Amino acid sequence: MKIIEIETADKVTLYGCLYGEKYKNTCVIITNGTCGNVFENKFLRVVGEKLEQNNISFIYAHNRGAFHRIDTKTADNNPIGNTYDLFDKCVLDLQAYIDWAKAQGYIHIILGGHSYGANKVVYYLSNHQNEKIDKYILISPTDTSKFKDHEEKSAAKLMPLALEYKRANKLNNILPIPFDNYNFYTAKAFLDFVGNKHAKNLPIYSQNGNWNQLKRINQVGLFIMGEKDGFAFNNAANHLQTINQNSKNKNNKIRIINDCGHTFADKEEELANEILTFIQTC
Repeated sequence: MKIIEIETADKVTLYGCLYGEKYKNTCVIITNGTCGNVFENKFLRVVGEKLEQNNISFIYAHNRGAFHRIDTKTADNNPIGNTYDLFDKCVLDLQAYIDWAKAQGYIHIILGGHSYGANKVVYYLSNHQNEKIDKYILISPTDTSKFKDHEEKSAAKLMPLALEYKRANKLNNILPIPFDNYNFYTAKAFLDFVGNKHAKNLPIYSQNGNWNQLKRINQVGLFIMGEKDGFAFNNAANHLQTINQNSKNKNNKIRIINDCGHTFADKEEELANEILTFIQTC
């Protein structure tokens, strides 16, 4: 594995993890979800190793919502990370990785995302229909308007604080209470996370969004998640079938990995094999 530096159009430096550097036919780019990163998301390391063993390049593409905070090169000298993440910036992040892959001479490019990263991939592809992307992969895709119970309670507690910060012109200040006892947000990033309409592109359970973005994607996709993923509310098959029913291309592949949750603990190899099969046969 090799660390690569990618610069976005707005002069933010991102760090990707490249597997299979010497293979120039197919490049799979998968971006992280909320706070996701190469250290905590073992399943994507396993995917990278599996693809490299089969002569396929893989980039774990950290977007600017990776980790909690990253002090990296930016035009305004401000940090990035999930604490500061604004959904719409994902277009710049994904374009930077795609441009890098094209510059390297890859013949085929496959774009994917995990969790919140899946929503970012849907948003990007719906607005870049002429970009040369062969297929796409949604791993553990979520309805961003439908939180689990404890997350809904946390969001409700944070909302008055965020609005108070907004009225006080303190949107860039970090809220004193973490969302779900884990993610610290600035007031601006929190309001974007719960309210950005562009991110409400997989409304499986909620009415706060629509399927218009997914209906603009021409490519065939792989929709895959763990049987016990909490964001599927005990019915992963229905969760993914609903996404498929509302997509433009009805040749998508649906796969459920048994006995695992949102990050495929102890089932990483099965996930990697499903992704490999999709790349090689579809």
